[in-house]
Amino acid sequence: MKSIYKNIAICAAAVIGTGMLASCEDFLTITPTDKIVEEEFWQDRNDLTNAVYGCYKRLASDDILRKFVYWGEMRSDNFERSTSTSATGEVANIMNANLLPTYGTFSWTALYKAINDCNKVLANGPEVVQTDESFSETAWIPIRAEIITLRALCHFYLVRTFGEIPYVVIDYNNDSQELRQTQEPQLTVLNKIIDDLESVKDQAMNDYGTTMLNKGRITKKAIYTLLADVYLWRASYKEGGCHPFINRTLPTTQNYYEGAVPYTDIEYGTSAQYDYQKCVECCDKVIQIAKEEYIKKISKSLVGGASIEFELDDLLEQNVASTNSLQRFTVSSSLGAYYNLFNTGNSSESIFELQFDGNTYSNNIVSDLYLHSDGKSGTFVGAPTLFEGLEVTPNTVSPSKLFTKTDYRRWESVLFDGQGQTTFSLCKYAMGEIEQSTSKASDMVTDNDGMLTYTTKYRTMSDANWIVYRMSEVLLMKAEAISRLYTDNVNLKEGFDCVRTVFKRSNPYPYDNTASATDTLVFAQNFDTQSGLESLVMQERQREFICEGKRWFDLVRYAQRRGNTEDMLALLTRKYSTNRKAVEAKLADMQSLFSPVNESEIKNNTWLYQNGVWKMTESSSRTDNM
Repeated sequence: MKSIYKNIAICAAAVIGTGMLASCEDFLTITPTDKIVEEEFWQDRNDLTNAVYGCYKRLASDDILRKFVYWGEMRSDNFERSTSTSATGEVANIMNANLLPTYGTFSWTALYKAINDCNKVLANGPEVVQTDESFSETAWIPIRAEIITLRALCHFYLVRTFGEIPYVVIDYNNDSQELRQTQEPQLTVLNKIIDDLESVKDQAMNDYGTTMLNKGRITKKAIYTLLADVYLWRASYKEGGCHPFINRTLPTTQNYYEGAVPYTDIEYGTSAQYDYQKCVECCDKVIQIAKEEYIKKISKSLVGGASIEFELDDLLEQNVASTNSLQRFTVSSSLGAYYNLFNTGNSSESIFELQFDGNTYSNNIVSDLYLHSDGKSGTFVGAPTLFEGLEVTPNTVSPSKLFTKTDYRRWESVLFDGQGQTTFSLCKYAMGEIEQSTSKASDMVTDNDGMLTYTTKYRTMSDANWIVYRMSEVLLMKAEAISRLYTDNVNLKEGFDCVRTVFKRSNPYPYDNTASATDTLVFAQNFDTQSGLESLVMQERQREFICEGKRWFDLVRYAQRRGNTEDMLALLTRKYSTNRKAVEAKLADMQSLFSPVNESEIKNNTWLYQNGVWKMTESSSRTDNM
């Protein structure tokens, strides 16, 4: 695995050895270098701080951010390729379930470099404690917690994408150090991620002193959010009882890594129900911390002993509607959730997002993959099955369309240019402002086209932060776990209320007290059962997180929970008009939901093995034209 670890990157200040501590502004200006001499670098807390910031900058690199989109969206039902993307190239083949191990999309090198950066900080942090009298063990503990969490996040992306991966906890310094490590079973990796996060979940900082650092660095809220996500994934794995890689063929190399044990030797240890409950508990912890922060903030503006009433809605950035006119919801007056979430960034709802300033560090992926500033589509466009037409009501377990007329997210996700369009350019993140207004609020329900008055403004800079987690996801993770835990109306209603809170934010008009709209979510109609609530959560997650690198992972988790791909394929293949049966055949095997290991990695490390269904010897039968 030498190719994974060479070209070591530790981030330092512009001038090495100046002794200048990285400031808040340096968080966006520190850049990686491959030329630092290890023995001369780890001298004091300044070096350590620069290396910590370097870990974040690595995650915000073009290569890794592109992987987040490719791995989390490309194979899903959210996207289709744009007309500017080759019909026979890598993107088109992957979207048609033709995956080859030679494709660069499946290179995991960048993520393992990020993991190595984290491991170098963890390995050298204790040394800095010993050599720098101004840096104490107490100061090191929260730093250690945030770096362990960043490493866990990288492993979590990898295990969701590839299924079985190396779990790396040692640092690699140079090419003379021979490091080989094979993949470990998915359950083993998930166990290790959870163990790591559980060990540090209460050790991280709550407040770094500025909004940018509180959103751009790992906090206690971020650790509990990631932990909830991993528990949800592990619970789904256990519930399905289906081990996708049980038929793997292991290498025969001598002295083969002892950690690669057959699945028969792996025990769950805890039940799926235990993990779902832990997911709920972690979500409740995040909600509690956010509530305390909200009350503390509001208390500063209160006069006297006025009481503070708290609702779940207070956790989210809100849109504003009135009975006379639908207010602009993405303008600089900060009335709109979209503007605060995806334009200015670091909103009150945010938990953790990768930082960009558009100057020293730019997010070029959005305009490359979504929508160019000249109005042309990037690599991907929205799937017409999601955006052509509107659903009459969201109160159905299996809606024919994803969005109703009153849902702002339809216009926040793709660009509309009139009736009858067949191409839907992705505008989320790419647009700084999206404005929809009307002289009559009732137009939200009665307007035939559903567009009303609709205007957009491109971003003036490539400064879109990439949101990893925000509060709406915490609410939806809790609802999903509840849908698998309970059958009684009291608990299912609690899960439904979490979904309703997220839905209500983007559908403010139907919830106006004087409105007479017809698409307000109703619990008792269809969602008072486990399957009904689970279906609603899947719909709401798709509406809420389009373009955010979540959907493919949601579909895989959904399939693992069932132990087969049947129900998942019923959702996925709605976007295929001509080759649906071929895609279904290729993705019938659970193992096919996970990506192949890049061929170059296996050549460099003979201890690695290929995900079985994507072996090169089988590629001809899996990449024929459909």
